[in-house]
Amino acid sequence: MIYLSKGIVKENSMEHLLQVVRCGQEYSLSGEQAALWLNGRLEFSQAKTESEKRTLGHLVRMGLTETEAENTDVARYRILTQCICCPAVNTKPEFFLGHAEKETLTWLRNAGLRLTVAELIFLREHKIRPEPRYLHSENRQALVEAIYTKNTIVDNCLEQIMECAECRDETVRILLGLLKKKKLIVL
Repeated sequence: MIYLSKGIVKENSMEHLLQVVRCGQEYSLSGEQAALWLNGRLEFSQAKTESEKRTLGHLVRMGLTETEAENTDVARYRILTQCICCPAVNTKPEFFLGHAEKETLTWLRNAGLRLTVAELIFLREHKIRPEPRYLHSENRQALVEAIYTKNTIVDNCLEQIMECAECRDETVRILLGLLKKKKLIVL
C-alpha cells in the first residue's frame, strides 16, 4: 500500500508531537502516526506492517493521507488526483529547477485558480504554455475554456482521459520533484 501525506506542519512542531494543519483543521500526531505522516510528506511512501496499515487507515479517515493498494505509476497518479497541489510560500531561489518544473510552478502560482493534476497533465499534453493570456484571475475563463471542451467537461472525465496521457508519469515526476524541493504543498 502506497500513500502520500497531506497538510502543513505547524511551526514549533516537534518530531515526537507533530502539529499538522489541513483545511483549517489542526491535528496532533505522535508515535506511529507522526512517523508515517512524515515518511509520506515529501514523497510516496509504503505501509509495510499490518500495524502501519491500520494507522494509515486512521490517517486517511482524518484526511491526512491518500492511499492506493498497488505501487504503480497509475496509483501515484490516482493519489495525486485526490490532492490539491499548491505552491509553497518559499523565498529560496529557484536556480536548481528544470524548465518543466519552472513551467509547472508558474501554472500553479499564476493560473488564477487551483489547477488539478489532470489539468496540469492536459496543459503539458497539449503543449499549452503559461502565457499571459491564460494567467491570473482576469484570464481564468480563457484557461478553463482551453482545458474543458464538450469531451472533457463531464465529471471526472478529464481525470480518466489523462490517466492514459503520454506525459502523465513525467508530470507526476515533476510534481514530486517540486514536493521534494519544498516548492509544493499537498493538501
